[in-house]
Amino acid sequence: MAVTVGDDTASVSSDNAVDRYQALGSWAQTTFSDAIVSPEVEFRKSSRSGGFGVFASNDIPKGSIVFSIPEKACVRVQDALDDEDCGKTFQALIDKAGPGGITVAMAGYLAKEYLRLQEPDTADTIKFAPYLETLPWERGINNQEHVLFWSDEDIDTYLKGSISYDEAVGLRSEVELAVRVLNGIIGPSVRAARGEQVASSKITWPWEKKAPMQDASILVDGIDTAVRGAFVTLLTRSFAQGGAAQSEERLVPLLDMLQHSDDPSVTHQTRDDGTVEVRARCDIVKGEEIFNQYQDEKARTMPYHRFFTRFGFVPGIAEPIRDLLAERSTIFFPQREAI
Repeated sequence: MAVTVGDDTASVSSDNAVDRYQALGSWAQTTFSDAIVSPEVEFRKSSRSGGFGVFASNDIPKGSIVFSIPEKACVRVQDALDDEDCGKTFQALIDKAGPGGITVAMAGYLAKEYLRLQEPDTADTIKFAPYLETLPWERGINNQEHVLFWSDEDIDTYLKGSISYDEAVGLRSEVELAVRVLNGIIGPSVRAARGEQVASSKITWPWEKKAPMQDASILVDGIDTAVRGAFVTLLTRSFAQGGAAQSEERLVPLLDMLQHSDDPSVTHQTRDDGTVEVRARCDIVKGEEIFNQYQDEKARTMPYHRFFTRFGFVPGIAEPIRDLLAERSTIFFPQREAI
């Protein structure tokens, strides 16, 4: 039975959100024979945010499988390294940059695939196309907020003087550097998909049809937005899978559709074959939204202002972030004790 979509999802976004999320569920089940999507779930507007969430369309007993996502349906660094166009360069980047290079390589792979997805000649070749269509490439998609989407003016207006300011500015600087690095790695593939020609030393004959010449040092159109969206996706949606010795960050389609709660209704674990199995942690009643816990911020001593910088929201707070900042909330602007 295919995943269904609730009736109250209208106007969540302007680009056919209902179709995109239904396509994601169908893609998982039809592309991967061992994927499981419970017939007792549906996608509709979340009760916790303006974005989408996952709800029980019928009672789900404790211990029941909600999703089972095989490893090959997850986006992993290996997908970047296996990429025909850029895999070897991604590997060289990781070798040079170390663990931090893994995130940059995955962001580059996601950005490249997303940009190629926009081109008619290459759209059908994108492995994770239905999943990419659901990701937050711009501010507001699925109600996603993040400092990487803000302008420099917004950062100064809202965050300057707060305890989040330095971390936000540092993160944005790192991503700006990554954009320039990745432009040289994924740019040629994107330009090729668009039929653009990059300046090179290769001889071309007068009778050969030539595409407009592009300077390889100039940023590919759309790459800044795509790379920022890819970093937001990795920061807010990736899950650590495997044991401490072999842990890796990966994107798990459908699992990342679940909204956050400190009292989650599911647990998830990785089996020996890499499959991510999501089960009901308790009895879930028909109509209830199904929640996951992104991270146990209390156990990991993650302050709320850092949770915001990483995930784009403050747990348990419904008020818009910019309103909290404008009001100089003590979450971001600790008050000095009176002398």
